[in-house]
Amino acid sequence: MKHLRFLDLHHLQDHVFPRKGETKFGEAVQLVESLEDLKNKKLQFVIIGILEDIGVRANLGRQGCATAFQHILAPLCNVQINRFLHADNIALGPILDFKDLMESAQNLDPNRDADLERLRELTAMIDEEVSALIKAVASEGLIPIVIGGGHNNSYGIIKGMSQALKGDIDVLNIDPHADYRALEGRHSGNGFSYARKEGFLGRYAVFGMHESYNNQDILEKFRAASDLYYLTYDELLTFSTEERDRLFKDALRWLGPGPIGLELDMDSITAYPVSALNASGFTMRQVRTLVKTAAALGAPRYFHLAEAAPDLANNAMEAELSAKAMVYLITDFIKSHHARL
Repeated sequence: MKHLRFLDLHHLQDHVFPRKGETKFGEAVQLVESLEDLKNKKLQFVIIGILEDIGVRANLGRQGCATAFQHILAPLCNVQINRFLHADNIALGPILDFKDLMESAQNLDPNRDADLERLRELTAMIDEEVSALIKAVASEGLIPIVIGGGHNNSYGIIKGMSQALKGDIDVLNIDPHADYRALEGRHSGNGFSYARKEGFLGRYAVFGMHESYNNQDILEKFRAASDLYYLTYDELLTFSTEERDRLFKDALRWLGPGPIGLELDMDSITAYPVSALNASGFTMRQVRTLVKTAAALGAPRYFHLAEAAPDLANNAMEAELSAKAMVYLITDFIKSHHARL
């Protein structure tokens, strides 16, 4: 994999603020120097960074999600290690850094047909390395937690997981958008439709989809297929908190007993800095509850946090808060995995 990078100890130490009598995540987490290391360490989770926003641009969206992984390093590395969280079974890194592809895409204008086609070609190149990395991680029985980049990376993740599991994988996506657009060349809006067409995606559920931001073709495809399901955010507005939580558990049960993946588009959160801002979405507390529930009841084989763009925040404080929000979600997933609610 041409774009594969690994974190080193010196890089990590730059983000850790040690304090006497305490152990921080960055002091206890495992680092790997090669994919071979995944076989030699007793790990369960691997936190992976993807540095790109080409897929978002190929979907006519705002760039900015390429740096999400860098933003989380400081807040993640300074989480406390205590009886609630251990880090000896967690690896931080590797990273897929698509800097050269980003540079080649810098002057492409998605409003020009030829440039848009090139952006989609570059997205397909990213797919290949994402799927190869996820396959390598999942083949060792490890659980990838993928941070950064556009929701185009759902395709590579699902493909890699499917190849490792030697069968399709069911997916629950918390997202205002189904990302089930036409097969018109790869971008952040059609990762799931491509994964399904190629046999990597089995049952697919979208929770919290917005009625006004999914086209009629997508709605018709879901209505026509028994293994596609959605519950809209607009419907959830009429339900109590208890009913919403029950409906989320129903969606998990609908997926069935096979291996599942958990997708979270950060644009499901109200006013979170992303490519497509959401004026009316879940609160951070609600999303944390959904992630904890999915991790505990579904034991997902991967967790993907997509589209976060702290660089698009209004100021430095909002960027810091958006990064910390991702850290809460990462640790919620890890702490709740296999737990009993």
